[in-house]
Amino acid sequence: MTDIANRKRLYGPLMVIAAFTVIAALKIGSAILAPVVLALTTGVILAPAISFFRRLGLPTGAAAGTLLLLFIVGFTGLFLLLEPVVWTAVERIPSIWYELQSSLHDMQDMLRGIKEVTDNVAGAINLEAAEAGPQAAAEGEGSVQMPTAIDAISLAPAIAAEIMVFIGVLFFFLFTRDQIYLWLGRTMSGGDEGENERIKTSLVQAEHMVSRYFLTITLINACLGLAVAAVMAAFGLASPILWGLGAFTLNFIPYLGPAVFAVLLTLGGIVAFDGILAVLPVGAYLCMNVTEGQFVTPSLVGKRLSVNPLAIFLSLISFVWLWGALGGFVAIPVLLWVLLISGLLKPSGDMLVGAEHVANAVKDPAE
Repeated sequence: MTDIANRKRLYGPLMVIAAFTVIAALKIGSAILAPVVLALTTGVILAPAISFFRRLGLPTGAAAGTLLLLFIVGFTGLFLLLEPVVWTAVERIPSIWYELQSSLHDMQDMLRGIKEVTDNVAGAINLEAAEAGPQAAAEGEGSVQMPTAIDAISLAPAIAAEIMVFIGVLFFFLFTRDQIYLWLGRTMSGGDEGENERIKTSLVQAEHMVSRYFLTITLINACLGLAVAAVMAAFGLASPILWGLGAFTLNFIPYLGPAVFAVLLTLGGIVAFDGILAVLPVGAYLCMNVTEGQFVTPSLVGKRLSVNPLAIFLSLISFVWLWGALGGFVAIPVLLWVLLISGLLKPSGDMLVGAEHVANAVKDPAE
């Protein structure tokens, strides 16, 4: 009894130590683990397409290779299509930065004048700030530096290595997905055949549900991006396609993504327009984002998968802290997968029916 009591007392501290160890490993190994987790997440999202290709008669290896090729071609085509727009925006960054500085200086001058009139103390502080202003402005201008070609070249090997890790892990996960699920089922079940089948089915069902969720969110975000691009073009804001792409991409990161895009759109409005017109773009975006977040997404997704907002936010900030923007993209799919596997999230019956059909496709080669 004493040994059991001692083990129970040690259980809590050991779990805390293990949690900190895992977090430290995820942080230190971000260069490898981030693309690996992104590849596994992408594989889970794309895996139901493997079943489709196999129903067409393709072997697993050919199906995985075909899906990977389509994925690479799609992203390459999108990059080539948007490259001129992106480079045009990059070339305009210095002029945008100059215009933004001018607008901010005008606002500072206005606020400084109000303080000088209404408060003698504030006037003295403003006088001191004005004396140090030229030197501070010179230091500020000197601290803003655009990335150079040498910086890009120095980062190229690391980026290429991460891309290769991503492609390799994605292909081999798609190719050996059935074997991985069977191995996990046998390992986690401890040899119990009934438990083995339950775990295997649970893994495939979670995969199917996460894939359907991500596809639905992608379509919603695409419609939002098209609407933002159309509205920005109607307002006369430069590079409306880039604004639409930004809205589409950042909306995959709940809470933080729309907030960042709203700030960027506010700055874009200040640069492009004067007076009250400067807030029209961000005002229109906030109306569209609220409509999407409060009505469209809950009606299409909420009936199938409903997750506590606190869990979403904690998962999001944890992954963003660990891996930056890349972590923001994998946070929600990973959270959904973990909740579905653990049984803490119960999807609706219509998703279960489709998932059970997919689960039957995973067979033990020894059978």
